[in-house]
Amino acid sequence: MSVETPHQDFLFNALMRAHFNAQMAGLSKKGLPNIGSPKILFALLELSAQGKPAPSQKELADLLHISPATIANSLRSLEKFGFVTRVTDEKDTRRNRIFITDKGAESMLTIRQTFDAVDDYMFHGFTPEEREQVYALHARMLDNLYQIGGKVDFSCPPPPPPPPQDPFRKDG
Repeated sequence: MSVETPHQDFLFNALMRAHFNAQMAGLSKKGLPNIGSPKILFALLELSAQGKPAPSQKELADLLHISPATIANSLRSLEKFGFVTRVTDEKDTRRNRIFITDKGAESMLTIRQTFDAVDDYMFHGFTPEEREQVYALHARMLDNLYQIGGKVDFSCPPPPPPPPQDPFRKDG
């Protein structure tokens, strides 16, 4: 059975959804079906490796450009399955610090291998140069989207100036 390519308006959405679904299917096959937000674990492990303090829930949401409600739901699930833990901040008892557990850290190797395998499959037939070009273009698109409200805080800078007028335009 052949799947029709989505209209260009929906291509990125279809690509993102298919990529996420492939990652989740891979994790499920590897015995990790309950990690709906692996980027939270990636961030916590990276912060820990850098010797930075464990973030609060709000700091983690801001860092990952995730809404506070979404991060709360994701953390509940990750905590339920033992991948993260919340510890009350000693300096501010109203705030919890989020830590990756040993189980969460140990799972990262499997997560990374699974994600790399999905990416290798997705980029099958691409040259290393094409892969780098796709990454660079996606990074630019992400930066552009952040300029118009793609971040959680919704405080957008003013839009960039319009391009210069085409000197060859007939009506100008």
